[in-house]
Order: sequence, then C-alpha cells, then structure tokens
Amino acid sequence: MKSRIAYLVEPNQFEIRETETVYGDDELLVKVEACGLCTWELNHFHGRIGKTPMSLGHEWVGTVVEMGTNTSGFMIGDVVTGLPNQLTGFSDYIAVKGAASFKVGPHINPVHALGEPLKCVITVLRGAAPEAGDFGIIMGAGPMGLWAIQALSGKLLAGLIAVDIDDEKLALAKRYGATHTINAKREQVPERINEITNGHLADFVIEGTGSVSVINDCIQLLKYGRGRLVLMSAYKSAGSIDMETVINKSIEIRATHPGYSLNEVDDQRRAVSLLNNGVFQMDQIISHVFELADIQKAFESLEKRPPGYLKGIVVPNKYGRSYSGFHG
Repeated sequence: MKSRIAYLVEPNQFEIRETETVYGDDELLVKVEACGLCTWELNHFHGRIGKTPMSLGHEWVGTVVEMGTNTSGFMIGDVVTGLPNQLTGFSDYIAVKGAASFKVGPHINPVHALGEPLKCVITVLRGAAPEAGDFGIIMGAGPMGLWAIQALSGKLLAGLIAVDIDDEKLALAKRYGATHTINAKREQVPERINEITNGHLADFVIEGTGSVSVINDCIQLLKYGRGRLVLMSAYKSAGSIDMETVINKSIEIRATHPGYSLNEVDDQRRAVSLLNNGVFQMDQIISHVFELADIQKAFESLEKRPPGYLKGIVVPNKYGRSYSGFHG
C-alpha cells in the first residue's frame, strides 16, 4: 500500500516521503486516523535519540483496511489502537501486530482513541496502587495527569488533589473528578495539603511535571511510612533528591515507565477497556490538530507550547472529520 510518511531527515527537520507499507501474516494494515504528539519524541527531534533519517509516531489509532492470515478477532473497518511495532505513526498507513491491537467501540470518536498514552496511565495507576480511603495528589495537570484523575475519580479515595499553576488546567482537573485543586503560584501547597488531609498527608503522589526540583516537594507531601512517590514523567538529570527524608519516612519511589509494567499488552487491553467504558475523556484535552503535511509545525508547537496547548495530534487529513474547536 502506497503511503506518505513523515521522516526526520536531520535534527529539527521533517520531510514527507512516499513509501510502500507492507504487513506480515500476524499484522493488520491500518489507515491512520490520528497519532498523538509525545514529549518523549522531542529527544528524536533534537537528535538525542536515534539516527536520521527516521520515522516517528507511536500514539496511533486507525481503521483496519487489510488483515494478515494469522490475525483473528478483527474485521475490515474496525477502529483499533494499541502498542506500536515501530515509530511509524505519522503516516497514512501503518502495519501493527494483531496481538497488540484492540478494538475501539463505535461510540468513541476515532481520533480520541490514543491507546498508547492511556496504556502508560494504567502503568502509573499500578504504581500508585490506590487503596480505600487514600489521599492522592496529582502534581501537574497535563494530559497524563488529567487522564490519571479521570481514572482515579469516584468514591474510593478520601481525597484526590490536583496541583498546578494554570487555573484552566485546574478547572479541567475539577471537572474530571479532583476533589480539591491547588494553584501553587498563589497558595502554600504544604499548608493546604496538611489542611485538606487533616495532618495525614498523602498516601501517594503522582509527579507529572517533569521538573526534578518538584520531586523534593512531593517527598515533603507524603505521609510517614510507605508513602508512594510515583514518577510519571521523564527527567533529563537526577538532580539532588532529599534522601534523608526519603529514608526517614520510608518512602517508596516507583518509576512507572514501560519497564515497570508486568505485561504491556495487558495494560493496553485494560486502557482500551476503560476508554470504551467512558472513563477516559479527550474532548477538552486534545487541543491542537495538525495535518501530516504540517508535521514540522506540529513538533515546533509541541516544543514551544502555544497558549491553550494541552495535547496535539497529527492526522493525514484533518478535514475528513469534525474538529470544531481545535487549533491547527
């Protein structure tokens, strides 16, 4: 199948090329509906990871157009998402393993079904290990933090507290189920956490800002005795961590990245189940949509984050569906 695909031909420079997309007996040929923009791939964009020329894109969702002979459980026309074989999501068509792909319900807008980042949220939740009556803190109300709030909302926790410096993001956190929100620019976070929890402090903190300095803030907010510090973000350096407090409080630090998952395919299955059940919502989180031809602008926007930017996606042809309210 002929397919346009975005290649990073040198650091900071994309080029659209036409290539032949082939698939194996255990693979599905999928027409890409959307592929999410992920901060991790800025490492490739700037030349820190990989060797050019290379393709990118791993947060894919698409429609099955052909199937390998050793795939089952799918039909032509199914919308699917899942784990990527390789970084090729910024293209018209991709080949994906049937065993790592899952069907999206017909009631879900296909461009909202970004399976891979939701799989990562499931891995984060495994690390947080919420228990009845816990106080949980989400530090940073970006897309991952907001999806974590959606999954944690309900009546299990004694309190679900979102901390950020952006009032619009905090309003979304409240809408999605946070019981309390704190603007760290205007409020003293430790005092507010002490007040909200009546001195108990947090049973777990999910760190989603990517700032090393915030890790020590999180450590201070955790209770004494096996409080869980969940590192959802990636960090360029280790910085200086307050190990004295970590030891005194017996804090458990859990780096909830792919290696933390006991079974990534099963985490993906669970994520798509929650998506189909209406737990994960995208309508206010996907803020910017770019055509495949605008992949350069898409990555520049991912890096510089224009006003109102939360989550960007790339689509081969954004005029094929309704994108009212999105920016380009």
